[in-house]
Amino acid sequence: MKNSKAAVWVLLLLAAGCARSAPPLPPDLGHLPPEQRLLMGDAETPEGRMDCPALQQEAAQNRAQIRQYEGVILANRGHNQAVGYIGGVVFVPALLAVKNDNDAKKNLDQLQAKADRLDRLGKARGCPITP
Repeated sequence: MKNSKAAVWVLLLLAAGCARSAPPLPPDLGHLPPEQRLLMGDAETPEGRMDCPALQQEAAQNRAQIRQYEGVILANRGHNQAVGYIGGVVFVPALLAVKNDNDAKKNLDQLQAKADRLDRLGKARGCPITP
């Protein structure tokens, strides 16, 4: 009984340690017209100086990079789950083999913030940005 409780605690701690917190949500500006939904600094970014076709192209490239980083994280998920099960039940030092993908997660957060900015800029200019 004591071993099963310990295993449950180890698995819970492992799950909590691997969890990635969600990036902060942008403020709700839905009550404003689209041209007033820009955040401070949006217009001063490199994307803020782009015209509509350039914004659309940048958004497409950004989406491709997001998919690439999501693929990296997804590719390691099975490995991390297997290591977590083995480490939690059989051999605790196996937990050192977990691939945290910290760089990919950090880059993904930055790209998602950029996608939000591109979306705001596109809507402010009446330029459709495909999600």
